[in-house]
Amino acid sequence: MNKAELIVAWRVQLVQRLERARESQAEARTGMRVDGDHRPANRGERAAVTSQGYLTQGLAKRLDALEETIELLDRVGSGPRNQVVMGAVFRAVHEDGTELSLALFPGGDATILELEGEEVMVLSPQAPLVQAFLGLEEGDEAEVQIAAHRGIWELNRVF
Repeated sequence: MNKAELIVAWRVQLVQRLERARESQAEARTGMRVDGDHRPANRGERAAVTSQGYLTQGLAKRLDALEETIELLDRVGSGPRNQVVMGAVFRAVHEDGTELSLALFPGGDATILELEGEEVMVLSPQAPLVQAFLGLEEGDEAEVQIAAHRGIWELNRVF
């Protein structure tokens, strides 16, 4: 698996989210106007404008967070990792043979990316699932419950 291509695919996802958030913010700003630039005439109009203002503010925070996440991703780099840390991609195998591929990237939210016919779940280091694997190296084992698979998971590849 090509980690650089995986990072690009994740970056594309983040940029698309950023663009959708910008569009939503522009729509919310438009909703803050009543009949052009006139002041709201009644309580109902004022309440609607206030709600749109809160939405605009929330979207501004989301935009800032997405921009920061993209900047962090650009700094992570695609170099190899020896252990499960930010920027690592790793495969874990359950004792029953079930395999799981994970990528630790900024903004990871359990999105599944498909690359070269393989599915990789993108998570952040703060994800509860990742906590058991942080700092481990190839060949290390961790006891974790992932969906219905509770038991020992072995890291068979970290890159």
